[in-house]
Amino acid sequence: MITGILAMIEQLLPLITSTANANLIASIINALSGMLPFIIQEVASLVAPVKNIIAALSANPATTQEQLSQLQALDKQVDDAFEAASADTDAGK
Repeated sequence: MITGILAMIEQLLPLITSTANANLIASIINALSGMLPFIIQEVASLVAPVKNIIAALSANPATTQEQLSQLQALDKQVDDAFEAASADTDAGK
């Protein structure tokens, strides 16, 4: 289900083209924040779509500085979770 939601968000990203869409960007950030605990459980299969969404929103001129900071924090959370999952796998846990 989460994969479907992320795919839908990725489909919407090209439509976010003006500063009038700052509320939509905030909604997407909030949705990602809410889903992140579940995403972390499925890091290996979901990290690429989440990173793509974060990158697309970060590059969007409608994204405010505050939203950019939130996206950077989300990006770090994803990276940290992926590294932790990789460390657990590499250690044979």
